[in-house]
Amino acid sequence: MKKLLSLSLFYLQCIYGNQSLEDYFSYVKQLAQSSGNYQEGEIEIVMDPVEILKIQKIQENHLLQKGFSKEEARAFSQVGLLCEDQYLICLRDAVYFPQKIPGTYDRIIWKNELKEGLSGIAVLPVLSSGRIALIVNYRHATRSWELELPRGGVELQETAKEAALRELKEETGLVASSLHFLGQVAPDNGLLSSIMPIFLAKISHQEEFQTEYREAIAQVISFTKDELKNGLIQGFLEVSMEGKKKYIPLRDPFLTFALLQAELRKLL
Repeated sequence: MKKLLSLSLFYLQCIYGNQSLEDYFSYVKQLAQSSGNYQEGEIEIVMDPVEILKIQKIQENHLLQKGFSKEEARAFSQVGLLCEDQYLICLRDAVYFPQKIPGTYDRIIWKNELKEGLSGIAVLPVLSSGRIALIVNYRHATRSWELELPRGGVELQETAKEAALRELKEETGLVASSLHFLGQVAPDNGLLSSIMPIFLAKISHQEEFQTEYREAIAQVISFTKDELKNGLIQGFLEVSMEGKKKYIPLRDPFLTFALLQAELRKLL
């Protein structure tokens, strides 16, 4: 059996490249997540090399029938490690959907999830006045200014609470006297594996701060709870930036979750 498995894996590696599959199996093992069970209505990850090869071929034929070129169909059905950098890993799994329908499914994992079990945290800062502080942050992915909660990654050997206090101070200069856990958010569980804890921070004072060069945080601004609720309904809030009034999108899912949880827990 071991010999057959080794030969099958070798065959896959010859076709699709050694590094991709070796690293793929290594990362899947490190993640130590449930592989699922299609018989229970779940999406099951297939780890048998022979079955992976079969599913790749089925998916390749499916894409050919949809009009993709031979090169595209082969590339888009390839199982393994698609890409990685110092922050992210992109995997394509061979899977069985419910009723054992074969296919492939992509997912993105933050690398610090492998080490710390968390990708990041977000913080709802509540000032002594009861107002809520947000940052005006230019986001590269949306190519726009956004009103949002302070948030960031968890560093090596750092707890979620330690990360929350650090990110809060780094991005706003705000110092918390206490932290309250509000729950967890899965920001995009159709693609991202991330599950992020959210905290409410009671703020004692603000210190001078300087953001990292990779950040584009223009200012820290506070709002009442009602102002934020109205802003979420209309999708934006008016903010003064360098003497000019701008309508900044307010669509942060972490903020929406945090406000609801804080009210349910009677913390606001």
